Amino acid sequence: MTPALEARGLTKRYRTPGGGELVAVDALSFAVQPGEIVGVLGPNGAGKTTALQLCLRLLHPDTGDSRLFGLDPEDLAARRRVGYAPDAALFPKALTGMRVLELHADLLGVPRAKAASLVEQLGFVEPAKRQTATYSRGQLQRLGLAQALLGDPDLMLLDEPTAGLDPAGVAQVRELLVGLKARGAAVLLNSHLLSEVERVCDRVLFVKNGRCLRVHDVRAGGQRAEVRLANAMQMSVRLQEKLPAGALDGDHFQIAVSGPEAVPPLVRELVDLGAEILEVRVGGAELEELYLQLVEGRA
Repeated sequence: MTPALEARGLTKRYRTPGGGELVAVDALSFAVQPGEIVGVLGPNGAGKTTALQLCLRLLHPDTGDSRLFGLDPEDLAARRRVGYAPDAALFPKALTGMRVLELHADLLGVPRAKAASLVEQLGFVEPAKRQTATYSRGQLQRLGLAQALLGDPDLMLLDEPTAGLDPAGVAQVRELLVGLKARGAAVLLNSHLLSEVERVCDRVLFVKNGRCLRVHDVRAGGQRAEVRLANAMQMSVRLQEKLPAGALDGDHFQIAVSGPEAVPPLVRELVDLGAEILEVRVGGAELEELYLQLVEGRA
């Protein structure tokens, strides 16, 4: 299968004012397959945004190259299949959000009704009537997402798509990503929200100083249920006896599970044991730990 996106040894260097050299991206190689969501995790300044721009040939690498659907990134046939939502996108301030989307719909050759549909889907109907100069950070993010989605892309590159969004906006982005994957599109996602990456990504690239430290298979790594208990202290002995594979950390009981389908039986068992459950979360079992170890250097 031809990857939707392939990066091969991408490197980008910049000269610093003092005559030195900054390596923003260092021999970065990876691929994103159709129907796959790949996350890129790393601290500020790790080279994540630069890597996305190199992949799209918005920046030219010093060495290495990239391919979109096996084609040169500047090939129009490839570019028409790509949606890109940069962090803090800029739009003409005098235009309304709807006018921006209508112009892009015309450029793509898609009906303007598509713009109206996306505005409604993203909960953006009222702001879309106003000039973009009046937009908050979150509203600009929504407009950028709508623009990137106009052409029904087969590959989406998203740079911090949830930055500035309220909880409802974060949930909408999650639904969009799941929908893209369901129809076979590929997604490359830069994010600092580990909880969201755990929920939607198939694989994760840990990046620091422009280098890929490790590629982690989120699904193969197993998942963990985290249950917050109102009566954790009273349950400690019982949990140790009946569920020894789990661990109690404060008022949070954590235990490895095969997947979301294993959570309802677990909850029933905990209730039968007398647990008073306040909250249940499911996530990758190793992602936070790996990030702290690989990126932050913590034991």
